[in-house]
Order: sequence, then C-alpha cells, then structure tokens
Amino acid sequence: MRFFIAVAALLAGLTVSDALARQFIAKESDFTCIRRWPKVNHTRVFNKNKHRLKKAMHIIEQGLPNKKFPVGTILQLWPGEASVKRGGKFNPDGDGWEFFALKTTAQGTTITDRGIHTKNAFGGGECVTCHAAARTFDFFCEHGHGCIELPLGDAVFDSLQQGDPRCPPAN
Repeated sequence: MRFFIAVAALLAGLTVSDALARQFIAKESDFTCIRRWPKVNHTRVFNKNKHRLKKAMHIIEQGLPNKKFPVGTILQLWPGEASVKRGGKFNPDGDGWEFFALKTTAQGTTITDRGIHTKNAFGGGECVTCHAAARTFDFFCEHGHGCIELPLGDAVFDSLQQGDPRCPPAN
C-alpha cells in the first residue's frame, strides 16, 4: 500500500512540475531597460529564450491572425505597463496572458499590480477589456487588431520608451 501512495505522490508531483514548466511567472527583475529589447513597430518585445524571442518578433512583424506568442514573451509599449505570456493554466480565457502595472525608477522596477484585472494607466479600465478585442491576434493590440486606440500617438510612446529611467543615459 505504501508503494502505491508513493507512486501516486510522485505522479502528482510530476503533474504539478509539468504545469509549472509550461508557464512563466514574471519577477520584477524580468522588467529591465526596454531600450535594450528589440523594437517591432512600436512595441518592445523580450523573451529569455532566443528562439522564442525570434518567434514573438515574427508574429508582430507579420501581423497575421491566429498565431500564438510563446510562453515567456514580455510585450511593452511603454515602461509603466506590460503584458506577459504566462501560459500554463493561468487565465485560460485570456490565452495565458497576465497584465502588469509597473513603477520604474533608476533603481529598477516595482510591480504595483498584476493579474487578469489589472487597471491600465489610460482611463483606469482593465487591460483585458481592450486586449480582448484582439483575441484573434492572441490578445496583442496593434493598429488594425480591433483594440481601442490609445489617446496618445506613437511618437509619445517612442518618447516614453526613450525616457525609460532604468536605462543608462543615451550618448
């Protein structure tokens, strides 16, 4: 009987381990100077895995529907917010995305809010409300993906990226 209990416990542990292996739980240290991240259109994109980063960049460049970002992808339009493809069983209705509100200083990043119901900085609504309109584009908001256009133009977001306080001064 002890043998069967041990085997059951081991299998249960493997199931939990497998689920954790297929997800990415972002930490404050994952959010760094976005000027060091590749920029595709107006979005900064990062993934620790170089092959997954390349795939994420390709998805943005192509702008095609029904393509899924790889787990571990971080997307930022400006330093104060991020979308992270967490994966696993997290947010199945939102295809594994987690939304972040961030406070950035020269010392680093503090996560001020995270989850499915995180409020955005542009009107205080939930991030997922706008991103849900881009469901066919894996919840990625880009021009023409069905999302509400943000009240600031692309030049403003470019300026905010250039002013990321986590980055060393530009020469």
